[in-house]
Amino acid sequence: MKPVIVIIALLLPVSLQAASLTTSVPARFIGDWAASPQSCDSGTDDLTLRIASNRIRYWESEGPIKAVVVRGNAEIALITELSGEGETWLATATFKLSKDGRKLVEVSTVPGQEIVRYKCPK
Repeated sequence: MKPVIVIIALLLPVSLQAASLTTSVPARFIGDWAASPQSCDSGTDDLTLRIASNRIRYWESEGPIKAVVVRGNAEIALITELSGEGETWLATATFKLSKDGRKLVEVSTVPGQEIVRYKCPK
């Protein structure tokens, strides 16, 4: 478990202070997310994202979630092992949830670049 903590400390922009480490995504982040509420289930939205308790799926890649850092009620950082187009790689992602739980912002490692997604109905 120590190597995972070191990796998280080095790769994720979320401070480990006041954060907890787990391998399961909190329920409030689980679900299908899209670029707009209207594009849910359209099959054409390349910002589609499905987050499960231990797995994540983007438009063209998916894989298991290896570690989750939870900070407060509205922020998580993930280490994932994604596969797509015949390749497999480790990736990190940080997500912030709106107070009402309907908007998920993926915070990029590039300052000022964020991807906003909206919760799809179940």
